[in-house]
Amino acid sequence: MPMSPDYQNRLSAVLPRIAETFGTPFHIYDEKGIKQTCARLNQAFDKIDGFKEFFAVKALPNPAIMKIMKQMGFGFDCSSAPELELSRKLNSRGEQIMFTSNNTSLAQFEAALDQEGCILNLDDISLISKIPSMPELICFRYNPGARRGGNAIIGNPVEAKYGVSHDQIAEAYRRSIDLGAKRFGIHTMLASNELNYNYMVETARMLLAIVKELNTTLGVEFEFINIGGGLGIPYTPDAEPFNLEAMAEGITALFDSFKSENGWAPKLFMESGRYITGPHGVLVT
Repeated sequence: MPMSPDYQNRLSAVLPRIAETFGTPFHIYDEKGIKQTCARLNQAFDKIDGFKEFFAVKALPNPAIMKIMKQMGFGFDCSSAPELELSRKLNSRGEQIMFTSNNTSLAQFEAALDQEGCILNLDDISLISKIPSMPELICFRYNPGARRGGNAIIGNPVEAKYGVSHDQIAEAYRRSIDLGAKRFGIHTMLASNELNYNYMVETARMLLAIVKELNTTLGVEFEFINIGGGLGIPYTPDAEPFNLEAMAEGITALFDSFKSENGWAPKLFMESGRYITGPHGVLVT
């Protein structure tokens, strides 16, 4: 993957000395470049009230890198108990953390609900009965099935074994309400390393539509939609970079329209990983 000219110029001046000091191989990351990408992401969505990026810890579970994300106002998206522990060691608590896991054990749920808890994101309706206690705020990972396509990397949603199906989603929230949930979010993850910004705009459109449908059915307002991550990075010199600003413009227009029509709108959450750190790291051998 090509480095930016700025990173290349700064790195080339010091790389021989670094290699001599630490030996090879090693990964080296550009703090300046990471912070610039974080700032660009925050700025792109600054017209949507409550926008928040939750860095996907599984993309790079490095405490030093995570500390940068924390400084930039990001939360953390975790999928395991060790990732929760890393996030909490940086003093992230409660709604600064989202926890999404697959085939979740009781021990993992207990870890997620410990230490002021987190935003619990369930990817299967059967997990409702396995939670030790229903938190006030609950989120479900929505799988639209045949209503949407995926991409070559993550696959087709209709074939996926994760996520609550369209036919189950209202019942999932209904059961949660019966168990004491009072606040709600919805999440999806349909693509990985996607370079077409329109795909992400349509993902936001899809979640806003299902939020409206659930509002009509259940009479509850959703606090947030989380369109997942999946923003792509160019791995070859001829690949076009992802158009973040065009994506943000399209999604902001959707939120403005939703709020105008309904008198309220959810917050927008995202959980990027490689998009934040990938262009700013290099393996030196």
